[in-house]
Amino acid sequence: MGAFEKIDVDSKKEMVQIWERMGDEDKDYFVDQVALALSIWGSDDAGKVLVGKVISTLVTDGSENLADFGLYIEEYLVGNREEKRSGKVKRASGIISRYRLKNALSSVPHKEIEL
Repeated sequence: MGAFEKIDVDSKKEMVQIWERMGDEDKDYFVDQVALALSIWGSDDAGKVLVGKVISTLVTDGSENLADFGLYIEEYLVGNREEKRSGKVKRASGIISRYRLKNALSSVPHKEIEL
């Protein structure tokens, strides 16, 4: 099973559009965070699907930058309390939070301000 197999087509399209608008530095931050997550969750199909689910949560919430990945790990867990790897997910969230702090990444998602 592919990491994005269970994600709807519109979300997949939005992911690609977000990626295309991102700068190289943000792309690097995104890749680093996903690599950290997979090193903890496992790079098997289940770990990859979990990455897809977190990205889907990010897109559904309206974030405009995939580098916000680390901000959405805990949010994914809130909506999916039955996650089998919740302990590993929480561990990854903590490590990625420290990575984000070290690299001075935003602590709030990149979203358009609604008035």
